[in-house]
Amino acid sequence: AYRAEWKWDGIRVQLVATPLGRKLWSRGGEEIGAAFPEITEAMAGLHAVLDGELLVMRDGAVAPFADLQQRLNRKAVGPKLLRDYPCAVRLYDILFEEAEDLRPLPFDARRARLEAWLARHRPARMDLSPLVPFAAWDELARLRAGAREAAIEGLMLKRADSPYLAGRVKGHWWKWKRAPLSVDAVLMYAQRGH
Repeated sequence: AYRAEWKWDGIRVQLVATPLGRKLWSRGGEEIGAAFPEITEAMAGLHAVLDGELLVMRDGAVAPFADLQQRLNRKAVGPKLLRDYPCAVRLYDILFEEAEDLRPLPFDARRARLEAWLARHRPARMDLSPLVPFAAWDELARLRAGAREAAIEGLMLKRADSPYLAGRVKGHWWKWKRAPLSVDAVLMYAQRGH
């Protein structure tokens, strides 16, 4: 009943490409395309709305989140930042294909549509977040246990029949993050904030 994907450690984005223009939106509703011109350029000629994770990627490998932080909250970026912190989007979902609203379709149907769309268009700076095969929950638990060593935030569990819903709706998708690290410490000093 569920599908599993890796939960990449970047920022969640929606790519909107229509004949009227191209926009890159953060989950918080901010248009961030000016800080990631290589992504908006890669959207040229496309007509779709896509959901994915914005990451710094070098030779197909995901860089640490700290590298992505070098690019966040900038109005514009220069050639050095573009070269040193190259960004890409690992796609999770397709919401619209041209004018067709795919959000009511079950996850499995949208996933098939996304795979077919990617095979047809092969856009630069975009790839597909792979599904994680599993036969039992304990197998997923073992994979999750190794997420930190693989520099992955954890797993996303998605019902195969789930539509794409706005907001943080409970019940269809679950974040199963890696266990937090803990530290034994003695507090020596505290200063009241303001």
